Amino acid sequence: GKIYSTPAISGDDVVAGSTDNNIYCVALKTGKLKWKFETRSPIVANPLIKNGIVFIGSADGHFRAIDIRNGSLKWDYAEVQGFVVTRPLFYNGKIYFGSWGTMFYALDANTGSLAWKWNNGSSNRMFSPAACYPVAAHGRVFIVAPDRFMTVFDAATGAVIWRKQDPLNRVRESMGLSRDSSLVYAKTMEGDLIGVSTTADSMQIPWRSNTTLNYEIGPTAITTFGDIVYVPSHSGVIVAVDRRDGKVLWKHKISNALISNVKPIGGGRVVVVSMDGKIVMLQG
Repeated sequence: GKIYSTPAISGDDVVAGSTDNNIYCVALKTGKLKWKFETRSPIVANPLIKNGIVFIGSADGHFRAIDIRNGSLKWDYAEVQGFVVTRPLFYNGKIYFGSWGTMFYALDANTGSLAWKWNNGSSNRMFSPAACYPVAAHGRVFIVAPDRFMTVFDAATGAVIWRKQDPLNRVRESMGLSRDSSLVYAKTMEGDLIGVSTTADSMQIPWRSNTTLNYEIGPTAITTFGDIVYVPSHSGVIVAVDRRDGKVLWKHKISNALISNVKPIGGGRVVVVSMDGKIVMLQG
């Protein structure tokens, strides 16, 4: 089946989900199949490997933890509403993820038991916090969603610390975390990049960069490496921004399609992937 899942790598293990209903683990150097785990629906979610465990969502209402050594099931949370597409967040012993069923979940990473879940109050699944990659800092978990709110939770309890929809800063789904965890980066629908304080008790924006992307709804995560922030777009443009002053260092267009992945690899190099199948290495 087709693979929309971004693979995760740990040592010699490469794990990805497939639309043929299976989760695969293959050897990094040879591609030899190590194991596969069958589910009941296509897998489009991105896996996370942590402490020898593969954490991955699915389209069959399940979120699973699988032992990477042999593909055996460690635990299975079977009450997910809708399907999962992004990579989960591991933070302080919990796994966090959203689904296209209007819900955001926090599970105990060791047992799979539900720690807490949250809904924004809307029954419209198009407002689900499902396409963003959550980030965490200072005991807080941050998400953005198509309802244009940024929401901040107490990571342990799920209590909402603050939640803000700002017509001047229409955040959507694309977000990231600064290297020092002081700022949550978010891309606005006007194409600006904002930095939001991770410690304030309200939406404080001490940092802004005009990337000149204009109208922008691409959900791909914002990536940082050293002092550079990489901002993806839905129009095939990648923008590199200096995290210290917000200055645009360079812009490069590789496609007319959504930038689906950005992977800095050191030495000023970054690999950029677009939805129409292009893979480009850029030297900044």
